[in-house]
Amino acid sequence: MPKSDIYTFAGSATLAAAAATALGSLIAGTTIRGWVVGVRVEVGVTAAAAGNDIVFTLARPGNTPTGTGAASSDPHDFSAPASIVQQYTTWSTAPTIGTILARWTVPQVTGAMWSEFPPTDYEWQIPAIANAAANAGVHLFATPTVATSTPVTFDIIYSE
Repeated sequence: MPKSDIYTFAGSATLAAAAATALGSLIAGTTIRGWVVGVRVEVGVTAAAAGNDIVFTLARPGNTPTGTGAASSDPHDFSAPASIVQQYTTWSTAPTIGTILARWTVPQVTGAMWSEFPPTDYEWQIPAIANAAANAGVHLFATPTVATSTPVTFDIIYSE
C-alpha cells in the first residue's frame, strides 16, 4: 500500500433491477489524486434462487456524472486529516460504466462476499478531476442476474 493516510468509504444499497446500479463514487477534485487500495463487497439476506450472480464492477465513468451530497470517509488513523477525496451515493446524473478497472462475480446468495486488495503499486487511481467533469472519479457498480430485492454492502479502502 502507498505510504499515506488510509480511509474507508462504507456504503450499502438494495438492488431491485437486473441492470447495472451505481453503488458509490470516489471523486478527488482537482488538488490531489487518490488510490483505491481495496474493495470489499457482501450480499445481504436475499430470496434470489441459487445459480444467480452479482457482478461488481470498479470502473471509470462512461459519462459525466454529477454527485450530490458529498461526504468524507473515515480515516484509519484517528489523527489523520479529513479526507480530500469525496464520496457519493447519490447523483443528479448517475455514473455509467466506462473503462473497467476490476470486476468480481459473487453468487447472489445471502452472505456471499469478496475482498480484493491488489499488490503494492497496482492500486486503482482516482484522478485529480473535479465532480461533474468528464472522467471524474472511480465508481462501484453492481449488476445482478435476476431482479430480486438484494441488499449489498461495500467498503472501498483508499489512500491520499
